[in-house]
Amino acid sequence: MSPPSTSLAYRPELSGLRAVAVGVVVLHHWLQPPFPLGEMGRCLFFVLSGYLVSGIAWKYDAYVGAPGPWLRRLGTFYARRVLRIIPPYYLALAGCALLPLATVREHPWWFLLPGANLLIYKSQGWGDGVGHYWTLAVDEQFYLLWPLVLGVVGRRRWALLVLAASGPAFRVGWAAWHGPGMVHLLLPASLDLFALGAMLRLCQGQMWLRRLARGRYVAGSWVLCAGLRTWLDTGGPWAEAWALGYVSLGALAAFTTVNWLLNRPHFVAQRVLNHPVAQWVGQRSYGVYLYHLPLLVFWQRLVYHFVPAAAERTLLMGPLPVLLALLPALAVLSAASWHFVEAPLDRFKNRFQYTAPSLVLKPVQ
Repeated sequence: MSPPSTSLAYRPELSGLRAVAVGVVVLHHWLQPPFPLGEMGRCLFFVLSGYLVSGIAWKYDAYVGAPGPWLRRLGTFYARRVLRIIPPYYLALAGCALLPLATVREHPWWFLLPGANLLIYKSQGWGDGVGHYWTLAVDEQFYLLWPLVLGVVGRRRWALLVLAASGPAFRVGWAAWHGPGMVHLLLPASLDLFALGAMLRLCQGQMWLRRLARGRYVAGSWVLCAGLRTWLDTGGPWAEAWALGYVSLGALAAFTTVNWLLNRPHFVAQRVLNHPVAQWVGQRSYGVYLYHLPLLVFWQRLVYHFVPAAAERTLLMGPLPVLLALLPALAVLSAASWHFVEAPLDRFKNRFQYTAPSLVLKPVQ
């Protein structure tokens, strides 16, 4: 879940969408509602990553086998990604170690290297306050491997569709071989999300996408996800099927949402997503994501340390006290991360410039 890139034309609606995505993730982890809002946020983030990173790689020929000095451009791509993502993440990890959070202290290399998802999958447990870092590990693995993948699939729409289909195929095959537990934590299980994001970038502006850009399709796709979740996720074999299939439904819903915002969003959505508050949160969404769960653990430890009565503890861990106590703290932490770390690094990474970029995408095959 990385911050928006400045290498492509800036779209404020997408920054506002990041605010929505990180907001539903925070609400899911803090309030634990019956519906998995966090999965909605993850689907949006991964589709956006596929869209933005593929756009950068294609625009600047920063993928394996591209025309011209692709190795130099690939080095620039990795340098810019590392500078933008890794230092704020390591700073958050240092805070987690000082808190202290046992999982980070006991397994530091899994977090220092992009392997938190593998550790969580291996242990089949989320850890204390760092379970959400699995998505960052998947994103980093995606950044590392995607230029190689684009060198193989090229700018062929059918190849991206095959790649998207390999996501659910991997989940079903892996579940049959090893069991369905936490299969979605593995990078191949999210290929449908990343590949559909790449498809949006590759085919941007084409008429068939514009015909799909309807608010009713966006609403209908998310309602379908919610309805099927309510109906199927009730235990038994249907629940197992849902656990393997909901990512693809979420991928299609996120694809439809981003496509709508790129083409012709309703003026109400534009006003909401372009609101200064949404833009402020979207710009700082990386810090919000990094700190929101460790902050909840910190609050819980404060409550259990200073409040002896069980009833008062339950009250203070309720939805309203949690929001009132943690929202201002999260705003301060994410603002500090942006002001002192992310924004300076964002300016510094602009010293690494791509050479001889391609001006247009090649035709879709």
